[in-house]
Amino acid sequence: MSSVILVPLLPLCAALIVLVGDEGSRHQRAKIAAYPIGAAFLGAIVALWFVATQGPITIRFYDPSSLSMPAFPMGFYIDRLSAVMMVLIAGVGAIIYTYSIGYMYQDRHDRRYLALIGCTTSVLLCMVSSANLMMLFVFWQLLSYLLYLLAHNHSHAATLDGAFRTFTLLRVGDVAFLSGIVLAYQLYGTLEFQPLFAKAA
Repeated sequence: MSSVILVPLLPLCAALIVLVGDEGSRHQRAKIAAYPIGAAFLGAIVALWFVATQGPITIRFYDPSSLSMPAFPMGFYIDRLSAVMMVLIAGVGAIIYTYSIGYMYQDRHDRRYLALIGCTTSVLLCMVSSANLMMLFVFWQLLSYLLYLLAHNHSHAATLDGAFRTFTLLRVGDVAFLSGIVLAYQLYGTLEFQPLFAKAA
């Protein structure tokens, strides 16, 4: 079931479709980009069915022990909870994106907004399917920055200030997040979710 990696990539493709091209065809491209996001939702449903019937999905991008330099493992670990979250994220993302196509019609920042919706959906899908705490932290950083870009409005000072305060507060929370990662590694000697769950049980 290695094709599950396409699920978070499809919303990213949608963002690229929206951004690439001239201004005259942007609304048509926005409609076309809804299909990859819808396909991500269908793919998440298939992943949930597979996990429910066959068990968790584990995907490794590379083996850190085979590298000459220090590196943390990268990959996806999708159990039932992760699969359910992927269905919810992809489904809600598809609804928001589809609604926004009409809502943002003729808005001069519609391309930016719709592309950010696609990128945020992609990062959220990667975050809930991360195989270890370090990947979860990296995608959390990306998510918080994307949410900052989504929340603020350059022409409205109040929303800009509110988005910046939220972004700053999240950085304070990162200290606790990193402390938890260090503590987990000291206690269990790993950041991978599978052995962490087994040792903590």
